[in-house]
Formats: sequence, C-alpha cells, structure tokens
Amino acid sequence: MSGIVQVAKQFHSDTEAWDLKSYVLGALFYRFLSEDLAAFINAEELAAGATDFDYADLDDATAEQARLTTIDEKGYFLLPSQLYETVQSGAAKDENLNETLVSVFKALEATAVGTASENVYKGLFSGFDPNALVLGDTVDARNKRLAGLLTAIAGYEMNNAADDFDELLRYYVTTAGKKGGDHFTPPTIAELVARLATQANPEARSVYDPAFGSGSLLIQTRQRLAHEATVSGQELVRTNYNMARMNLLVHGIEFGWIDLDGGASTLTDPSHRDDEPFDIIVSNPKWSAKWVGKDDAVLINDDRFAPAGVLAPKQYHDLAFTMHAASWLATDGVAVLVQFPGTLYRGAAEAKIRQYLVTNNFVDTVIQLPPDWGYGVTVAGVVVILRKAKRDSAVLFVDASKLCDRVGNKNELLEQHQTAILDAVASRGDIEHFTRLVPNEDIALQQFDLSVSRYVQPADNRVAVDIRALNAKIAGIVERQNELRTGIDAIVADLEGAAS
Repeated sequence: MSGIVQVAKQFHSDTEAWDLKSYVLGALFYRFLSEDLAAFINAEELAAGATDFDYADLDDATAEQARLTTIDEKGYFLLPSQLYETVQSGAAKDENLNETLVSVFKALEATAVGTASENVYKGLFSGFDPNALVLGDTVDARNKRLAGLLTAIAGYEMNNAADDFDELLRYYVTTAGKKGGDHFTPPTIAELVARLATQANPEARSVYDPAFGSGSLLIQTRQRLAHEATVSGQELVRTNYNMARMNLLVHGIEFGWIDLDGGASTLTDPSHRDDEPFDIIVSNPKWSAKWVGKDDAVLINDDRFAPAGVLAPKQYHDLAFTMHAASWLATDGVAVLVQFPGTLYRGAAEAKIRQYLVTNNFVDTVIQLPPDWGYGVTVAGVVVILRKAKRDSAVLFVDASKLCDRVGNKNELLEQHQTAILDAVASRGDIEHFTRLVPNEDIALQQFDLSVSRYVQPADNRVAVDIRALNAKIAGIVERQNELRTGIDAIVADLEGAAS
C-alpha cells in the first residue's frame, strides 16, 4: 500500500472514502501547488545568482513583488504565509483552521480572476468545505480532523505527485465499486484508447472528451503526443470537474492548454461549439444512462443528431454521444469511444443510428474487449473507432475478448495484448479468429449489427473425437461389464447353493 493511500485510510474508513475523497485529493493538490510554486520562484532566483534564496522564508510584503510574473507563468499565486507547509505547521494550534483554509483557497482562486488561467482555477477547491458536517459535529472536531490530514500529507514522502494522485483515484474507485467506475476508466483501458487515438492521428493539435470524468483519457492521450495540444472537454458532475482539473495540472499540463467545463450535460448544453471540430476525441461516457431524448423537441433539429433522423432512446444515451463525436470530429480526425456492447446490436432507434454511421462510412473499427476489466461491472465493453477520412468502405472487427491477464480481481490488457490490438488495427486485414475487414454493404445485409461475434468466428478449441474408435471403446466396456455381471451372478449362485 502506497504512502498516500495509508494517509487516506487514516483520515477515513473505506465506507466514508468516496464521500470524503475531495479532502484528501484537495490537500494533496494544495501541497503540490505550494511546492511547485516555491520551486519555480526559487529556480528563478537561483538563476539570478541568489544561491541561498528560499521563497518560504520571505515575508508576505516582499513576496508580493513576484505576484504578477508568477501568475503569468503558473496561473496562480500564493504568499509565503499561504503555502501548505506554513499553514500545516500551525494547523494543530489554529482554532480557526477552517477559516484559514477557506481564506487560502479563495485567495488562490482569486489570483487567477481576469487572467488566462481563470477558467482552470475558478472554484477548484469548492469540494473542499472545512465546515461540512461530514467532517464532524463541531468546529473543533472538524479542525482537529483536518489538522491531522494536513500533518499526515506533509509527513509522507511525495516523490511524484502525479503518481500519488493516480494511486488515490484508483483507491477511491475500487472502494466505491460501480459508483466510482462511472467516473474512472481503468489505466490499461485508458492507455489502449490513447494509443489507438495517437497512432491514428499523431499530428493532432486538439484532444476532446465530452464526458471526461476524472480526466484520465485526456491525460493519457495528451502525454502520447510529441507536441503541445489543447485539452478540451465537458463533465456533468462538478466534483469530477474539479478533480479532473487538478489531475491535469498535477500531470504537468499547463493551464494555457486546458479548456474544461463542468456542471452541464454535453448532450443538451454543449459548451465547446466555437472550438469544434477536434483532431482527437476520446471518451468513456457512463454506460446506458437515461437522457431527455425525444422529450426535448429541439434536439431532433440539433445539427449533431439531426443527420440520423432519429434520437438515441431515452433509456440509453450511448449513441447520442457517438453522434456528438461524429459531428464534432475533424475531417482527418479520429474518435475512440469505449461503449456498452448493447450499442452494437440493440434495435429500433439505435439500429437507425448505426445505419447512418455505417452508410456514411464513419465506423472504422470495432474492438471486442475482454470481460471484467471495469470497476463495479463485469460486462465486456467495446471500443468503437470513428473516422471521416477512411481509406476503404469497410469496418474492421477485432475480437480481443481473450487478450488479457488476471491481475488481482480484474482482467487487464498488458503490453503484449495492447500491441496485438494496435498492430491489427494498423494492418487492417483479416487474421483468422482475430480480425475481419467487412465491407459496409455486407454489414447492411446484417441489419447494421456491429457485434464482433457476428463477423469474427472464434477458434474451435474442442478436442477432435474419432466416433468409430469411441463407439468401439464403449462396446468393449459394455462387453466387459456383461462378463463381470455373469461372473458375479455365478458367484452369488454358488453362495446361495452352499447356504441351502
């Protein structure tokens, strides 16, 4: 168990974990920002010849001189009195710790107001409420609990804040089960999605996720590009929105490249209409959730959904996200979407949407994943790749349902599994029992069913049986049984005769 997870477990029980995650993640992020800012200013002074300079030792009045230049570079500013180590060192004796923390967080967010970083830092700590009753019934109880958290986070060795943040997210998701899995894509699946996207479009300059959750797909994809690219997206759940912004920043994505929005649904209130189309779209929306659908008469005329002539059904919003991605995808772009397998074969409106996507040659690849890789679900998901500039009029089907190793209590796609999938997608040819390239007109004959199992036949691993030899063996066994019965009957008869 890592140090940061031990800190979390000291702060709360597993049953409280999901509800209290914002405090541990927020405190870790606060320490990261403080140390990152101090290191930046210290490096600037060292370069200027001040070899014994330490920003934390300055008085606030002197430190003010660095405010504007620091905000330009880092997007925020903290005075020495507001740094994590300063607040933490006095936390145990601070009877107003709750007010101190509120003041620091508000001051930090305020430094970005009116600057290029405002949207990245605005409301970032809104989920860290020192006065929430979930922390305790009294101010004193809450402050003692928070002081303990600050001390514990100050005491553990933070070698890589990004790795620690990832470790915390995995811990919270695994303790929350399905509730957590709705907001987090497992690392190996996120890695596969990112590799598929960047392999298809290595020159991408924009990455977008319409339902980014914790932001893992955006981070993985951005990190695999050899150059800078804008990272955009939208998330309905505000706690996820805050968590994802922290996640991107702690992973070294600078504020000037981040354009995230939260609190509204992408399907009904999209926030990036002025920014589309996007070079890469990656997403793993919550599977088969309800949405307003046809109850909103305006949506059928929305330019994202209108081309299919039908809306995704109210009980399943999955293909509404697919249509959204197809609409906002650049002509030479690629969309890699993780979906519930039902989107491939369910009928009615969803069949009509698949018909639109296939006949317009948007569906590039469908990959069947193994089962039991998600948190809280055992269903085998699928990856659907959309492209507008395809080199053929066909869909590649890949059966990767057996490509996994059991790690702990989950199946994971390790390097060799991912490489096999990536190579198959790149070669785009038929491999017996693994891949098949199917012309769009053949898919039409199957009523636009996109299930991988319909097109890729699994290997028959049953042992061949020689029926004649088996029958002869059975006949021999029966004959031997008859001989034994005859012998037993004779023995019994002799015994009965002797007894009489």
